[in-house]
Amino acid sequence: MKKLRYAIGFFILTFFLVLLIMKLTFQQLIPDSHRAFIEEKGWDLSFYYPKKEPFTIPDYPEPLETFSLAGVDFTGLEKTKITRHRYRLEQKCDTRNLEAVILSGENKIIGSYIEVSDTVPGVAEMVEKEDFMNRDYCFN
Repeated sequence: MKKLRYAIGFFILTFFLVLLIMKLTFQQLIPDSHRAFIEEKGWDLSFYYPKKEPFTIPDYPEPLETFSLAGVDFTGLEKTKITRHRYRLEQKCDTRNLEAVILSGENKIIGSYIEVSDTVPGVAEMVEKEDFMNRDYCFN
């Protein structure tokens, strides 16, 4: 019986140690400029691994108009290699997750927007947290 208690305690300790290592790894994966940019807008980052993927500028006018409404301008960036960084935010929009998306190229932030989730099309302008929640995007 005593060995069972030790085994359970060791398992719980190992579980929390793995969570701590994951959190530290997550913190190291985010560039300081991105973290400062997101926190400056009043958003809190969630415990979730960021996604980093290449981004190509859309060719069609409809997606360009959508990005333009979100405050992202691609003028003069046709030859720039752009990377999209996605960061999950603490705040939820109804039952969906919010993601801060930062577009970077040549080690500087080109543009940013908020995406509600992968299942809902469309993007919104990266604004202060209070301004975003006062708009009609979310009902919570």
